[in-house]
Amino acid sequence: MTVPRTSVALVAGVLSVAVAAGCGTGTPDSGGSTEPAPPPPRVDLAPFERVAVPSVAAGAAPIVDNAFLAGRLLTIADLPAGWTGYDLPPLDPSAPGATAEDRSSTDPADCAAVLAPIASAIPGGISAASVSYGGPDFTSLDQDAASYDGPGAATAFGQIQDSLARCGTFSGTDADGVRVDYRVGASDLVSGPGVVSPGDAAVAARIQVTSDGVELTTDAVITLVGATVTQIVATGLHPVDAELVRGLATTAADRLRT
Repeated sequence: MTVPRTSVALVAGVLSVAVAAGCGTGTPDSGGSTEPAPPPPRVDLAPFERVAVPSVAAGAAPIVDNAFLAGRLLTIADLPAGWTGYDLPPLDPSAPGATAEDRSSTDPADCAAVLAPIASAIPGGISAASVSYGGPDFTSLDQDAASYDGPGAATAFGQIQDSLARCGTFSGTDADGVRVDYRVGASDLVSGPGVVSPGDAAVAARIQVTSDGVELTTDAVITLVGATVTQIVATGLHPVDAELVRGLATTAADRLRT
């Protein structure tokens, strides 16, 4: 699994590892080969649904320190057993493949903003932080957040929705030049009560990512809390448990209010 997530290209990296691993749970036949399990049924996605963008509450102050913001993000203690945190050392430039050409791309190019960290997709933030976790069966959970001055957080929340609405289908390549296809649609993850408090806002989307016959399902929840925007992204060969993702999104929003 490729971590941490910095763009849709790294979701494609998860696919690459899944393909290499076979993605199967079949049993060996008499010749010693394995038969991969069939993929889950393909689900049609309804168009992404926007939510209203509220004004940033008067007096809502941005978080100005990256370390302070990082301390408000999800921790491994918030996740079930079987998950682990990623804390990778810097890439050694002398390591094999470290200087290989990066052939990742997105078409249309502006659709690279889908799932990209908020701070890079919407520049101008005062602080930013992110965390990445890996779970069983090629699952991953990522959170990033960015804090803005003035109306910046509301603007960022609106622009993220613009990207999700505009990029219903798009394609690209991973770092090795392998084609990856994306479909973006609606999600009901935040349709119930409890995810956001009055004055805040949350929107959810589902993204199907396909490459080399393997499909990943990504559920994203983007929340505006005061002057900060945070994004929870859960990815797996099957959808990550909806109650887990919803609960983590609620916890993430609560942490930013304290």
